[in-house]
Amino acid sequence: MSLLQQSKSIPTLILLISFLFISEVSAQTEIFGFGGYMMTTSVPVKEGDLQIKDVPNYGLGVDFTMRRGTELELLWISEQTQVKLKRYPSGNTEDLFDMNVHYFQIGVVQEMGRGKARPFIAFTVGATLFDAKDATRSDEWLASLTFGGGGKFDLSKSIGIRLQARMLLPLIFSGGSLWVGTGGVGVGVGSWTPFVQFDLTAGVYIRLGGRDAPPKYKDL
Repeated sequence: MSLLQQSKSIPTLILLISFLFISEVSAQTEIFGFGGYMMTTSVPVKEGDLQIKDVPNYGLGVDFTMRRGTELELLWISEQTQVKLKRYPSGNTEDLFDMNVHYFQIGVVQEMGRGKARPFIAFTVGATLFDAKDATRSDEWLASLTFGGGGKFDLSKSIGIRLQARMLLPLIFSGGSLWVGTGGVGVGVGSWTPFVQFDLTAGVYIRLGGRDAPPKYKDL
């Protein structure tokens, strides 16, 4: 199976794994939505620097309590951005194409503390779809991971605010590439990550099942 085929199968694998976990966890669930701002590092290519425009982003997620303070997280993050090329040595910037980016992730959230304000760290793995709005380039699927941290702040028993900073890493394995098409711009051959993204987000969560730990895990 090719790397591209493996990457395309990751969202399906995430769903299968999540259903297995959900059957074993408690009924306590947090559903959250968020918005923020995504920043992306530039990518050196032979023609110059490939730049992905910094833009607002948004997403949805669900956290399922596995045990006190530990949650299984399903996460979707999206942005609508633009890819540009700053050519060397002229320094001229050329618009290449518009692009939608979608992260599909599964991972773990670890909360610290049990009060109304709780810091947390989060780690996820999954796949990212780079949907280039250009007929000369096909969609690209890459494996990816994210790492971040933030805080959850209860406003009531069932509603709260979630603040988070996160690093997002699309992955290209040896011999891989990204955006090699008739336009002549290829990125990331032989790299482990073509670029790094960072986001800052704020959102609201709704808790189903209350704050108390599920009876199944009270003694853990």
